[in-house]
Amino acid sequence: MKKIAVLAVAAVLAVGGSIGSATYALFTSEAQNTNNSFKSGTLSLSTHRNDVPVDGPMFYQNDSADGRMGTGYWAPKDSHTRAMFIKNTGSLDAKLTHITAVPAGNETDALKFGEQAMVTVASFKTSNNKALDTTAAAKLNEEVDKEFKKLLNGNFWQKLQAVGLQAATAEVREELLDWTYRVNSNGESVTVGISDIFIGSLKDLYNGGSGQDTKVPNLILPAGQTMQLSYTVTFLDDAGQSFKNNDIRGTTVDFGFVNKFEQVKNN
Repeated sequence: MKKIAVLAVAAVLAVGGSIGSATYALFTSEAQNTNNSFKSGTLSLSTHRNDVPVDGPMFYQNDSADGRMGTGYWAPKDSHTRAMFIKNTGSLDAKLTHITAVPAGNETDALKFGEQAMVTVASFKTSNNKALDTTAAAKLNEEVDKEFKKLLNGNFWQKLQAVGLQAATAEVREELLDWTYRVNSNGESVTVGISDIFIGSLKDLYNGGSGQDTKVPNLILPAGQTMQLSYTVTFLDDAGQSFKNNDIRGTTVDFGFVNKFEQVKNN
């Protein structure tokens, strides 16, 4: 019956149109919802170091007005830890996906040093995800430096000579992941642990320009917050190794450390 009724109405309208030559118009109206706004989010980062002034490289040779944490001349078995603070100044949450060491200047010399240097890049996890104040963050970095040097002064060099860099660093990694530290931040005791991102040679962190995917899933930097990354570089001793320390004696090399973040949303 419904289908028939529709056809009938159509026939009546057709007849009416042909007999009366009438003009028919449809009544229309509109309902509007105006001022719809579509604004894309932003993902932008700023960095500073744990030094005074805060701008400048993490690793440099001499103290000056540009920085008070000079390493001096590097020698085999030297190890230094510095911190990079990355602030998400955008409106979207970000996640760290990739880290790279990029040689500047003479790439051949840089990669020779990179083969003889071990680098550890570590992030931190705090109890209840509490943010650390500036003093606590600086203290934490000092303690990481002490812990790393304690590991090196243990049996690391013997392990390096016996089993090679990959196996020796794997053991260091496991010990660092078990390390915890309590620091006073904003008048409250906070427990801090390490979530490592990378440990291996500086040359491998370069990886022909490809860098390394981060090993820590869900390493999120929310909008408006700051992430602390700890960089420890150790000049390896050549005992039992394929490289020779003398090959880079008196050499000056430069590296940049690049951290790539992507949006969390829809990713």
